[in-house]
Amino acid sequence: SRPCNPTGNVISADEVKKIADRAAVYDVPVFVDAAYAPPYPGLNFVEMEPIFGDNICHCMSLSKAGLPGERIGIAIGDERIIEVLQAFQTNMCIHSPRYGQAIATDAINSGALAEISTGVIRPFYQNKFSILESTLEKALPKSLPWFLHRFEGAIFAWLWLKDLPMTDWELYQKLKQVGVIVVPGSSFFPGLREEWRHKQECIRISLTASDEDIKEGMKRLGDILPH
Repeated sequence: SRPCNPTGNVISADEVKKIADRAAVYDVPVFVDAAYAPPYPGLNFVEMEPIFGDNICHCMSLSKAGLPGERIGIAIGDERIIEVLQAFQTNMCIHSPRYGQAIATDAINSGALAEISTGVIRPFYQNKFSILESTLEKALPKSLPWFLHRFEGAIFAWLWLKDLPMTDWELYQKLKQVGVIVVPGSSFFPGLREEWRHKQECIRISLTASDEDIKEGMKRLGDILPH
């Protein structure tokens, strides 16, 4: 995914091309999940451009740009890849709702969707992250080292609580008891066979709540952590 879930970072064009080059040796396509990328919804906070190539399929979604219920996606890639995707989609759903497609067509052709993405949605989440960061600086105990991943895109924050004296799931349960829901970080390390303490020291925090809820939630996080 680019921007990435859960950290919100944006892998470089060179990194995408290296992955694609390695996959090409085995005739394997590379699917780039660009659900947060430009042009829609444009939730990137660093410069980035879509990457195209013979074995790269660039996948977009309108769900984060105001049309979540219409389930409209866009895939751009080699015809051979698109034909296979089309066959699967045909089996899953005879035809996606035309009403939603009509709305999407008007929004794209008029330029309104791009304008809303960059002028409304992007600054909205940038402000959410700023509120989260400033609240954490005040609320978290000084005795516990913590690191907030550089915010390059998407709608969540990735927090590393170094030397956390409990697992991420134990922290999740404690936060749940005080009305705060986060995603335990260890959920995002599939396939990691060896034990790594770091994966149990991280949590993903959604930025979709109100400003006041974000502030209150981070204050409750600070209260739970040992001082």
